[in-house]
Parts: sequence; C-alpha cells; structure tokens
Amino acid sequence: MTVYDLTTDAVEQAYKKLRDILMMPKSKFSVDLLQIWYNEEDIQILTAGPFKTVFMDRYTIEEYAKKTGIPEEKVRESFNRCASRGVLFYYISRKDGKKKFMLYPLFPGILEYFLVNTNVSIDERRKLVKMLENNEQMTLNLFAQISDFTIFRVVPGLKPPANERLIEVDKTLQVDKTQILAYQDVEEIVREAGKIENNIAVLPCMCRTEAMMMKRSPECERTLDNCFVIGIPSKFIVEEGIGRYVSVEEALAILRQAEKEGLIHNTQNTVDKQGFICNCCPCCCGVFRLILKYHYWDILQKSDYIPVINNEKCKKCRICVDICPLYALMYHLGDAEDKSQDYISVREDICIGCGLCASNCPHGVINLQKVRDNEPATDFLDAVTKMMTGMKKK
Repeated sequence: MTVYDLTTDAVEQAYKKLRDILMMPKSKFSVDLLQIWYNEEDIQILTAGPFKTVFMDRYTIEEYAKKTGIPEEKVRESFNRCASRGVLFYYISRKDGKKKFMLYPLFPGILEYFLVNTNVSIDERRKLVKMLENNEQMTLNLFAQISDFTIFRVVPGLKPPANERLIEVDKTLQVDKTQILAYQDVEEIVREAGKIENNIAVLPCMCRTEAMMMKRSPECERTLDNCFVIGIPSKFIVEEGIGRYVSVEEALAILRQAEKEGLIHNTQNTVDKQGFICNCCPCCCGVFRLILKYHYWDILQKSDYIPVINNEKCKKCRICVDICPLYALMYHLGDAEDKSQDYISVREDICIGCGLCASNCPHGVINLQKVRDNEPATDFLDAVTKMMTGMKKK
C-alpha cells in the first residue's frame, strides 16, 4: 500500500496542491493546464512528498522514495516520464555528483520545455496551445500577475559595441555608473557563460512555435531556433532532446542574426548567472503581445537606456522607425523639399531600450544613453521572491 491513491477527491486535491506550489492562479483554468502536463499517478507522486517551493526543494529519486514511502521504482518511472515531458527538472549536483530533481517555474520553464518538446505528442501540445489561445483573459492572468518586480529584463543589442554605442550618462544618475554593466550587455552574458564547457544550449522559441501551430502570424518568418538556456539547465535541455549545445561564437552569431530580424533580447532580471536569453518578436511573443494589446508594461523591465539620434547626420532612411518593435520612433516631415528639416524622435515613455535601432542603423548615428538605474535581483531565487512579495492584490 503506497501513500498515494487515485480516488477522484485525492487526485483533485493533488492538482490544486501543485497549482499552489507553482504559484498559479486559483482557477479551474490552472488545473486544466496541469492535467495536460501530469497524469493522475504523476500528480499524486509529485505532491505526496516534500516538494514545497519551486526551485528550492531538490531530491534524488532515492531520497524522495524514502521520504514518501513510495517504491523507488515507481518514483523513478514517474520522475523520468515527467522529465522527458519537460515538466520536472533535474540537474547533476557539483557537490556529490548525484542527479537531483526539482519543480521548475511555470514561465520561464515548464511552458517552454513542454511546448517545444518533441518527446510530447503534437496533439498534446496543440491542446495546450488551443487552451492558451482560446482563453486569452485567463492566460493573461496566468502570465501577467501584477507585481512591483518582474523577472524579465530587456538587454540592449550587440552592435555597435558597448564602448561605441554609449554616450554621456544622464547627469541625474550616479557618476560611477557610466558603463554598461554585465547584466546589460548580451555579449558579456554569453561570454561569461561560455567560460564553462557545455553551459549554453539553444532551443526553439516557444512563442513562434505556438504561433505556427495556430497559424496566427503567417507573416512572421523570423528564425525559430534562437532561444538560449544558460547554466545548469542546459544539460537537462540537451539530455532530454529539447535543445542542443552551442559555442560562444555560435551563440553570438545567432544573436546577431536575431538583431537583423528585429528580435528583442530578453533575459532574467538578475545581476549575474542569467538562466536564459529569449529573442522576441512582437507579433508572436506572449509578453510583447500583452504590452502592445493591453499596454501592460509591468510585465517587463526596460533596459536602463534610450536611443539618442543625431538628426544632423541622419540620412532619413527610416530603417530605425521600421524596425522598432513597439513603435517608439516617429518620423516627422519638415517643410524643406530636400528633407533637411525632417527628423526622427523617440517616445521615451514607450521605448524599452532594446537598442535595435542603434544595432541596425547603417549610418551609425544612433547611440544609447543611460537614463535609469533599475537594480536587478541578485539571482533567480531572489527575483522570484521579489516578484511574489511585490504582488499586488487584484
């Protein structure tokens, strides 16, 4: 006799328990999502033991079986099945070399690893996509929980280099903060991660995969395989066949191509050890679609920079206006026929500081100026804690 059972009431309570552990809204919609990811036996096993907090509680199969009284073989079967589906995470401890399992965040995490996972049947993934698409308000509540802190942060583009694109800092900011810091420089993030072998993995973009399934953005032809997982999760991604390892130079090449395609670099709002870099398009990305449709800015931390345009040297080619993902650049017509009085302005209230205008300016007349000092969290756990403690009641 095990410590779990499959009665209707027990299973229902198990789904609700995991819903709360994953910090999902207390709604039937959340439970419906969990039922796609976990079968009745898996949900019982995952909630029968000591998993209490996302990202924190970590156990080997042997430890978990001992704590729950569930046969080790049953735990192994369930854990491996969930890991293969991308809904239970594991890593190899650098202290003792043991494989340890833990619950991962909903987003970024379970949603991506499930949706782009070819270990999962296309029918199951389509079911998830249709549920998200057909319940827009519930999906909004799922992802856009209002908080004083967000775990997503925009990072300025690769080109031009940081030492060329940065102009004099706003005089209202501290003098010692005139350089682009590591967490604000996507190349530095990649190079730092690359100091450890097999530390960077690339996988398909969840949002463009979802859009393709729903045929929602047929005009979008951006690259699909350009989202990165960095650090310990990269081994999980590769071993489960969800993604592949890339070198530093290959990662930088993918990022350069992303900028040419007008994709926004988006990573976690932490000082170091960024766990992911997404390359987002406004037509497919769930985050930016929410911003454009509902003007919901709190889901994202803008970078600390805005573009400054030298209109005297500007050739008025309008490439920057066309590539701006949030329509923050405006072209103004003057009276002169030679366009000498025409100019481009920046709407600072909606500019997110992605730097795509500077990266793609063929004449080098756009630079970035630091105008904010938004402090990130120290690490991912601190970011999640800040987000939860800053949650505003609806």
